[in-house]
Amino acid sequence: RAGNAAIADRQAPVSPYVAGLPMYDWPEVRDEIDALWTAIAARLCDAGIEAPQSLSRPDRLEDLWTVPDLLLGQACGLDVVDGLRGRVEVLGSLDYGIGGCEPGDYRSVLICRADDDGDDLAAFRGGRVACNGRRSWSGHGALVSAVAPLAEDGRFFGGYVETGTHRESIRRVADRGADIAAIDAVVWPLALDHEPAVDEVRILAWTDPTPAPPLVVGWAHAHLAGVINEAVSGAVASLGPDVRRPLDLYGYRIRPGADYEVIAERLAAAEAAGYPTVA
Repeated sequence: RAGNAAIADRQAPVSPYVAGLPMYDWPEVRDEIDALWTAIAARLCDAGIEAPQSLSRPDRLEDLWTVPDLLLGQACGLDVVDGLRGRVEVLGSLDYGIGGCEPGDYRSVLICRADDDGDDLAAFRGGRVACNGRRSWSGHGALVSAVAPLAEDGRFFGGYVETGTHRESIRRVADRGADIAAIDAVVWPLALDHEPAVDEVRILAWTDPTPAPPLVVGWAHAHLAGVINEAVSGAVASLGPDVRRPLDLYGYRIRPGADYEVIAERLAAAEAAGYPTVA
């Protein structure tokens, strides 16, 4: 049997491409993420594209987004109007059915501890904020945009802690290591399903909607955009509730990269108001 498996491995075609869907790839839904990719890859193969059999999961997201042979990746909207501009082409965005948003859009939830008396963002002036990272739109940029009208001399919070992930930001607020955090609204239902720390926090407010994290293709393969979009649309529509429900996946919206300029515009407005970064 081992010999037969080795022969099969040698005969399996090696894809020249790389693909990854890292933005919501929690361990608890990894099987469903893989099932989504399997459905997409099958359609790409039917179209004559040698799609990779499995997803790439590098430690650093930048190592996926900047690989020259990127066939399909899910990126942060902030990056496509900044560091990835001219390196990838936006294909569209998955629709996660976020309340108060158009299909394919999303926003962030501002959370605080469940026993905190604050009833709006202004009540947290001087508090300690948790952020997954300054290169995140949903955890940092959306918060910058929300706080800018309230800031004085470029400051609003009394402390800042960087956590690395939205999940860790939820935990940090829950254990009183921070008072408030902005959490991706697609992450939030994942946390409701899988993260016990949500029992200690509550939603304070919602940020304004923007396009959800885009699916992108490397610039060298942008000519495949139409085929990839057909494959993604067909794959998402074909999935059963056993895959779609754990991912809160409702559909796919093909859209231009220009849709994401709203992110750059909001950051520029915050900077013009004297609040370029969470502080």
